[in-house]
Amino acid sequence: MVFLTIISFGYTSCKAQSQNNTMKIEKEIKNVVETFVKAGEERNVPMYNDILHEDFRVIANRYPTSDKTSIISGAGYIALITKKVIGGTKYEVIFNNINIAEHSATVMVELKAEKGGQLVTFLLVQNQEDRWQIIANMATQKK
Repeated sequence: MVFLTIISFGYTSCKAQSQNNTMKIEKEIKNVVETFVKAGEERNVPMYNDILHEDFRVIANRYPTSDKTSIISGAGYIALITKKVIGGTKYEVIFNNINIAEHSATVMVELKAEKGGQLVTFLLVQNQEDRWQIIANMATQKK
């Protein structure tokens, strides 16, 4: 009976520790996504330095025309921000889903602006320093 009690407490302790770790990771991931959105709002290129992976890509469906799909490199994305082609819009960030699989994560958010919104899927990975970075995103317009 004592043995079963010890195992039960050990399991409960491990489960609580695992939940705390998951909450910590989710908080880190949310911070990265919110920083990404804020950087776009402010067109603040230096804010992207720590959060964008060196292989960052944007998948843009129906861009630049309705019959095309483009994959925009990180440098291309930064150029569009710098030229003020994109960015400058303030969004409310609503997290719909965060799926963590070891050192990778998929995050679905809804970005709500005054004139409409969009659904965005972010793919994140941990870098060599175990810091989360965005490696890709794809936005879908929502009316």
